[in-house]
Amino acid sequence: MKARHLPNLLTFSRLALAVVAFVFLHLLAHAEGRPEAIRSHAFIAFWFYLVAVATDFLDGRIARRYGWVSALGRVADPVVDKVLTLGGLVFLVASPFLVRSAPFAPRADAYGELMPAWAVVVILSREFLVTALRGLVESRGKAFPAEWSGKWKMTFQSIYVLVILGAAGGVPAALRLGFLSFAWEPLVLNGLFWIVVLMTIWSGASYVARAVRLLGDGEA
Repeated sequence: MKARHLPNLLTFSRLALAVVAFVFLHLLAHAEGRPEAIRSHAFIAFWFYLVAVATDFLDGRIARRYGWVSALGRVADPVVDKVLTLGGLVFLVASPFLVRSAPFAPRADAYGELMPAWAVVVILSREFLVTALRGLVESRGKAFPAEWSGKWKMTFQSIYVLVILGAAGGVPAALRLGFLSFAWEPLVLNGLFWIVVLMTIWSGASYVARAVRLLGDGEA
C-alpha cells in the first residue's frame, strides 16, 4: 500500500468501526430491563465509537500535512462522518430506557429524554440541506468546501454520544476515573445537549449564508 492512501484507509476503517459499534448499539437498544446487558453493550460500543471518532481527526490531519488529499477522500470522509454521528444519535433515540438505567435513573426527571427524536430531525434536516446546497453551488462551477463549523458540530455530537455510552457502560469506574462522572450531571449533560442542537443550527445557517452569497452575487 502506498503511503498516500493512508488517509483513505483510515476513513474506511472508521466506517468498519462504526458498523461494529452499531451492532452493539443495536444490542443495547434491545437490552431494556437487563442491567448487565446494558452495561456490557454500552461499554463495548463506547470503545469502538471512540476509536472511530479518533480516526476522523487523524485522516484529515495526515492528508493535509502531507498533501495526500484525494477526490475519493473528499467524498468519502464527510459521508462516513455522517454515518458515524447520525447512526450513534439514532440508536440513542432507539434506547429511551437508558434514562431509567444506571447511572441516570436516580435523576431521570432532570434529564427528560437523553436524545429526543425532534433533535435528530433537526440534525438530519441540516445534513440534507447542506448536501443540497453543496450540489447546487458546485453545479454552478464553484467550490463549496467544508467549514470548521461542521467539524465542531460533529465533535460535540460525538462527545454527547460518548458521554452517554461511557456513563451507561461504566467506563469511568472501569478506568478508575470516577471524577469523570461530572460529565453526566444533569446540568452538564443537558447543557451539552443544547450545545449540540445550537451548533447544528449555527453550522447550517453558516452554510446557507455562504451559499446565498455565492448564488446571489453573480459569482456562482
